[in-house]
Amino acid sequence: MSLSGLAGFAQGFGNARQAIKDRKEREANNARTDALISALGAQPAPGYPAANGGAGAPAGGVGTAPALGAVPGNGLFGLIDATEGGGRYDTLYGYANNGGAFNGVDVSQMTLGELYDFSSPSGPYGQWTKSQLGYVATPMGRHQIVGRTLRAAADGMGLSPDTKFTPQTQDAMAAYLARNAIGRAKTPAGKRAALRAEWEGFKNVPDSALDAAIADFEANGGMIMPRPMGAGPR
Repeated sequence: MSLSGLAGFAQGFGNARQAIKDRKEREANNARTDALISALGAQPAPGYPAANGGAGAPAGGVGTAPALGAVPGNGLFGLIDATEGGGRYDTLYGYANNGGAFNGVDVSQMTLGELYDFSSPSGPYGQWTKSQLGYVATPMGRHQIVGRTLRAAADGMGLSPDTKFTPQTQDAMAAYLARNAIGRAKTPAGKRAALRAEWEGFKNVPDSALDAAIADFEANGGMIMPRPMGAGPR
């Protein structure tokens, strides 16, 4: 076999190995997602805490920083509760669903398809957040997932538009996003940067606290562990 033939064979073999690796990673990711949805689906849906997010909830919305020192309870997603959604599955930016501009809107009762429309940058919610922030942001639910990210995660997970944005779905999507973000990085600094690109509130979390939460998340197989509603820092 010529040198060019050998090179072509090696490249083809390498491509085949990478394709097998990618397929196995997708299968493992899908299995984790299925296991999470099944496990959470077996649990009763938690009730909502008191108005304005309950005890320990931030007063603002996406990106609001509480006083954080040591690692908060409930790991990585305890940090999201503390800095983003306040531990509620119906949360909109600034808690506008609770007495604000979108009072009574409960995204946890809506389908993904309905949320794609609701989170349109040109829609009422997108334009309202622009008036508050100076730019369009459409965070929704306990993990404050914005519209574009919501659609990308649903596509990656194979969720249809008629899938309801239940607490179980929200947790599964957040775990999927966190796993993908962390999986793209090889160093602690890279993992922090990837998560901070997904969740604005993590920019206000000390490196040490975020590193510990990432380690806890990885140790639990990239799954969200049960945690109370309205969870805040210890």
